[in-house]
Amino acid sequence: MIAPLIARAPQERPPGSPAPTRRVLILAYDFPPRGATGVVRVAKFVRYLPEFGWQPVVVAATARGGLRDEGLLRQLPPDLEIVRVDNPLAPRASLLAAHRAQPSLRARLRRALRQAVVPDAQIVWALRAARVAARRLARGDIAAIFSTAPPFSVHMAALVLKRRLPALPWIMDLRDIWSEHPTITSLLQYRLQRACEGACLRAADHVVTATAGQRALLLTAFGLPAQRITTITNGFDPADLPPLAPPPARPELCLTYVGSIVANRAAATRGFFAALTQLMARGITPADLQVRLIGIFDPQIYAWAAPLTQAGLVQLRPFVPQAAAYAEMAAADVLLLLAADDREGRLSHPNKLFEYWGMGRPMLALVPDGDVARLVRDSGTGLTVAPGDVDGIVVALERLLAEHRAGTLTGQLDPERLRPFERRELTRRLAALLDAVTA
Repeated sequence: MIAPLIARAPQERPPGSPAPTRRVLILAYDFPPRGATGVVRVAKFVRYLPEFGWQPVVVAATARGGLRDEGLLRQLPPDLEIVRVDNPLAPRASLLAAHRAQPSLRARLRRALRQAVVPDAQIVWALRAARVAARRLARGDIAAIFSTAPPFSVHMAALVLKRRLPALPWIMDLRDIWSEHPTITSLLQYRLQRACEGACLRAADHVVTATAGQRALLLTAFGLPAQRITTITNGFDPADLPPLAPPPARPELCLTYVGSIVANRAAATRGFFAALTQLMARGITPADLQVRLIGIFDPQIYAWAAPLTQAGLVQLRPFVPQAAAYAEMAAADVLLLLAADDREGRLSHPNKLFEYWGMGRPMLALVPDGDVARLVRDSGTGLTVAPGDVDGIVVALERLLAEHRAGTLTGQLDPERLRPFERRELTRRLAALLDAVTA
């Protein structure tokens, strides 16, 4: 089930050959040194595109406030051209403050604003970015545009550029569901979001989705020709990961999750916490099981997890940069995957799925029946349980505890099956699309 996702693509530039001469303008709101999950995909494309004949020119938001990961910035080509555009509405305080249980009034007002603006609160930045990018395009050395979202205002900026320069090819990268996202419940907002998305989809020369399920949704919802949409999944970079090694020997099972638990995904933890509560009632203690949740959490996570954190069974830790996150994964016996039981959860691939594969650890995937559940089952790298199935989660945790005691936990995948999901190989596929649209 894994191999069919991969298509043939061009070979990398031989050592010693001339530097690439074709340039691609990359529009991305989040970019290193910002440290959000969505940054990694575009950062890796930028890192490896020169190997396949494309020199990126990046237009991104000024990195102020928010989460930072300087390590991602150091991975980029030293001669990379980055044009920063300030967002006057962006929060200046660090998002590490979001790790606290009670967000400030300003944070709550900002969230309400984000939910009211179409397509999102970055639209002011997008209009400024379009003007800056147009000045850069006026130099005449850019062969194509690549925009990646969310935030979806980035695609609106690319749409402005495409209408000014209709002959310039544009590839539109959708990392997530846009107008069909389950969090959009207002009919008016849905119609406005759909109008924005439809305008972008019709104008783009090619569309990239992060999953086959998202591609199928676009084909159904918008009737686009199948040849205009390609799936390039997320992945992992072996260069970032520590060498494969067994986790530290210890009597307790260490179950780790690294990433954000917000919005609909936060609701998906209810069953997990209920299962842990049942296990505590059956006599499971921190000497048997340690659960480490590391990242940014919605406020209700603290309330739901409070009895478990007080008992020492669960630890809630703040965001850490990528290198530290990988160290936490390597120290785990089992890695936890979470997805909401909704359209996003069924059609999206969390980036950490591929990173977990690269770490060689077994997974407990609390996900709905969909693409992720199928990939985990077919790869034989973990247990899958619906996020609301409390009894099923209890059974899965008891099985993992027993296997840990017996020393039989395993989750390593054949390296040849992993290779198509390496970031260099995924970038090779993007380069093939750039070659095609500029031919």
